[in-house]
Amino acid sequence: MMKRILWIAGTSLALIILCNCAGDNQRSVPAQVDLSSLIDSVSVAPARSGKFGFASAFFEELADLRRAEGVDSARAIFLDLFGHLHSKIRVTDSLAVLQTIEWIHNCFTMMDSGAVFFTHGAADTYAAWYLQQVEGIRPDLLVISLQFLVGADYREFLLEDDQIRTALNLSRHGSLPIPPSTGETQAALEEMIIRAVSDPDHPALYLAPLCGVADRFGGHIVYLGLVHAYQDSVQPQNQILDQLISRLSQDWKLGCASQGAPEDSSYAARVAWLQYLTLLIYTASEFEKANRHGDMDTLFTYMEPIVGEDWRFPMLRYMHCHQAREECERYLQKLKRYAAKHPDDRAVQAALQHLEEKRH
Repeated sequence: MMKRILWIAGTSLALIILCNCAGDNQRSVPAQVDLSSLIDSVSVAPARSGKFGFASAFFEELADLRRAEGVDSARAIFLDLFGHLHSKIRVTDSLAVLQTIEWIHNCFTMMDSGAVFFTHGAADTYAAWYLQQVEGIRPDLLVISLQFLVGADYREFLLEDDQIRTALNLSRHGSLPIPPSTGETQAALEEMIIRAVSDPDHPALYLAPLCGVADRFGGHIVYLGLVHAYQDSVQPQNQILDQLISRLSQDWKLGCASQGAPEDSSYAARVAWLQYLTLLIYTASEFEKANRHGDMDTLFTYMEPIVGEDWRFPMLRYMHCHQAREECERYLQKLKRYAAKHPDDRAVQAALQHLEEKRH
């Protein structure tokens, strides 16, 4: 009798466990199906109609997945989204996407609280939304995507959001500039900046590197390193360099960046890894002009784990080397070794010839 009771209890317990597992599976499968469907929709929907709605729903589902299963599961789905995007930013190497997430995280550290961040395209926009909505990083920032601005649903969202409308100095019943295409957003961005800064209490405004409106605003658009910023008064270059040095190593994450350029170099060139090299190229000459050789050495030391294997690093290091002559020569020899291995790379050969002529 006891055996029969134990058998019934054991069978009942097994059935309960099986039902619970089946229930969990039934709950998780629709979520995965929804995410897959949303990925397809985000990938193919035109920016002018519905794309923002699909993207918004995708990140809401992704946030739910992160709470239920953890950040690794959510990040895997996010990588899948990038694999389905337009061929121009299609990636074959997940490192490129992880570097993009990390790059935007580092951009966030350069920004003041409550700032507006204008993003350029899918890569920086999706990475910013992912960090905010899924990982909960810098939710105080208002991310405005120029790519989505051509869509009526996105413009309606911006006008209905009280915080965004206040930040951009917009009327609820007003309108937003409509660029004719995602490739012609510069004029729309200029108009939004002009509207925003007409309010003396406007929040800080930051721009992703590819937004490109510096010519219109002259010295009011400054490069802080990784991001550009609008500043009401034209600041001395030394003050801008001070901001870069002060924020350089505080909260930056460089684990993915230090793994070098991803295999998908065309993608990396457009967004993440080469942004660090761009920072080095741009700011090294500025430190040189200001005779801030110690700070420049700090910058080179910080950047070497990231871009040290790229031929442009020893070229720049030799050009701006103020250490012992033997140390300077070491970088020149490194560039020579690289040039010997790549005789058909005209850029490398031209750089080496220039340095040799300058040397003599």
